[in-house]
Formats: sequence, structure tokens, C-alpha cells
Amino acid sequence: MKKLPLAPRLVAAGLVLLLALGSVAALKKGDTVFSKRNETSLLAEPKPLAPAAAKVGFAESLRIEEVRGNWLRVKARKAEGWIFLGNVAEEKPKHAPAAGLTTVSASETNTTAAARPLAPAAEGFAARHDAGRALADLEWLDATTAQMPDSAVVAYMQENNKGEFAP
Repeated sequence: MKKLPLAPRLVAAGLVLLLALGSVAALKKGDTVFSKRNETSLLAEPKPLAPAAAKVGFAESLRIEEVRGNWLRVKARKAEGWIFLGNVAEEKPKHAPAAGLTTVSASETNTTAAARPLAPAAEGFAARHDAGRALADLEWLDATTAQMPDSAVVAYMQENNKGEFAP
């Protein structure tokens, strides 16, 4: 495959960078955003495991009071607090997410959905591919992760730019 000369590659990279920066810098104090989840916690501080100060419903209007990286301090009709940028939309969502298919944040993800019983076709596929121990594996995973403190999960996410710590 033939490479483009350096100048066009630099221009393309610059355009991609400008677009990325533009989307991040788009939100500012005074703007309005909308909650994307059926129930979203507004946190007491801009940290993934901070206690909830309040909760807002789906597509609730939130006025931005402060922007701090990927966190927004917002004010709703009767509540205020911090919310992760990934939990809001700039345009009011029209359809609520299906109940049970979304999680509050990456740090609160668990194996509940994965532990649901498999359909017969899926069980057959698992047996043919030597994956019949999936339930035992999930039980081991649950037991192992139950021993891990929340602070270790948050530290891992922060060090590896995962979930709420993604750039």
C-alpha cells in the first residue's frame, strides 16, 4: 500500500485533532444538557465512587454550572451535583434506554446480565466449543471480584484511562 506524503498526513491528523478538541470543548458553563439514563445520580464530588447527592430522571434538563475535565457540575429543577460527561447528551434524547441494559458507570458494572440463563441454541454452541463451564467461571469471577476493594478498581481505571477516566 502506497503511503501519502508527510504534509497531507499532517493536515489530516491536525483536522482529526481539531474535531476531537472541538467536541470536548463544546460544553461550557451556562449550557444545557440532558440526562441519558433512566435514573442518573448527581454526585457530591467529581469522583466515580462519590456518594450521590441527588438523582435525576431520563432526559431531564441540566444546566452546567462548572466543567472540570470529563465532569460537569449541573443544576436540575430541584437538585444539583456532579455528573460524568458520558451520562449526558447535548440534544434531548427521544427514547429511554431499555431497562436493565445500561449501567450507571463503568466502575459499577457487574456480571448480573452475563449470568442469565442461556437459550438452548446458545447452550448447544457452548457445548460444541468447550465453553460449558461459563457459569462456573462467572461464579469464580464474582467471588474473586467481591474480595477486591473499590479503591483498587478505581485506581486501575484511572491508571489505564478506563470508564470515567477515559480522556
